[in-house]
Amino acid sequence: MFVNDPILLAKKLITFQSVTPEDGGSLEYVRSQLNNRKFSCNLFVENNVKNLFARWKPEKTYEKTIAFNGHVDVVHPGDPKQWKYGAFSGEIKSGRIFGRGAVDMKSAVAAFMCAASEAILEYDLKSSIVIMLTSDEEGKAEFGTRAILDWIKKNKEQINHCIVGEPTSSDKLGDTIKIGRRGSLNGTVYCIGKQGHVAYPEKAINPVEKIIEFLSKLKSYQLDSGNDFFGPSSLNISSVETNNLSSNVIPGECEAKFNVRYNDNYKASDLKNLIKNISQEFNSSSKSKIRVEYRESGDSFITKPGHLSNIMSESIKKITKLTPKLSTGGGTSDARFIQKFYPVIEFGLVGDTMHQANENTKTKDIVLLKNIYKEFIRNYDQQSLNE
Repeated sequence: MFVNDPILLAKKLITFQSVTPEDGGSLEYVRSQLNNRKFSCNLFVENNVKNLFARWKPEKTYEKTIAFNGHVDVVHPGDPKQWKYGAFSGEIKSGRIFGRGAVDMKSAVAAFMCAASEAILEYDLKSSIVIMLTSDEEGKAEFGTRAILDWIKKNKEQINHCIVGEPTSSDKLGDTIKIGRRGSLNGTVYCIGKQGHVAYPEKAINPVEKIIEFLSKLKSYQLDSGNDFFGPSSLNISSVETNNLSSNVIPGECEAKFNVRYNDNYKASDLKNLIKNISQEFNSSSKSKIRVEYRESGDSFITKPGHLSNIMSESIKKITKLTPKLSTGGGTSDARFIQKFYPVIEFGLVGDTMHQANENTKTKDIVLLKNIYKEFIRNYDQQSLNE
């Protein structure tokens, strides 16, 4: 029997201990639920990561497909003593549901599952609905949505547009839709100096001081002033380490980490070239040597306002009376992979407690979110692809 109450379904999903990249049995449960609504489900494993692709289609032919994307994995709950209720309890108290994933993002998964179920039963849909879920979003995200997209391409599955259920709302459910995301580039700086005694600094080359000089040059470089859809790109230093246990020794090596959150004025390759030029100039005038290694999380992207965001905005207005803001702020999400294949936007709950101890959300917001997704499916189905 399909659990068509989004609050009860969210509670059930929270009870699965699905710390990334484990799904804790949740995807098997989701598959059984979707089978009850005649979804054709494909549960497959990529490098020990479970992924689910499920499609419902009308008995007659269909002209377009709307997909909902999400994840069932969660970040580690941390110290259990910090939780008022168990991290995987799904406890409901005073109109709020508690547990890891209540916000990010099992409640949204429950909401779009129930929205799809109700839409299938109540409307004479001409569109197909796809639900794709992974247990590898909160970690390195190498074998989750990426693997699903590869599976879709290999199996020649049709998708026209996608909604990602990440928590996007700021203060009230419905106040923000994400139409894009900044890119994220991580850098590790290695600096080689010359070890020595702190009492004789003239006989050493202090890599800590040198790396700070280099980081100051990076930090002082103004990348841009932003544009119509994005704020200014920013570079932030996250750590400086030497592993030096002696206070009277100048270390021989030092490393630092930084992150660049960048808008669509750049690609990761542009930033690497810029930093390369700064490091070459620094090395040519310094006795120390700087080397930088990178890890890319994803380039910036935008789905410009139009067909998809308009339908979601109108659906939100109908249910909440709010006019949502279109935003590109926040961190990265799996939308960065999806945007290479289909237009994608993100909409979900208020994200004020995600990744915190005692993560929780309003139960009434889960119902409202279900209603918004349901209204979106109805409106999407009624409009042609050319509108």
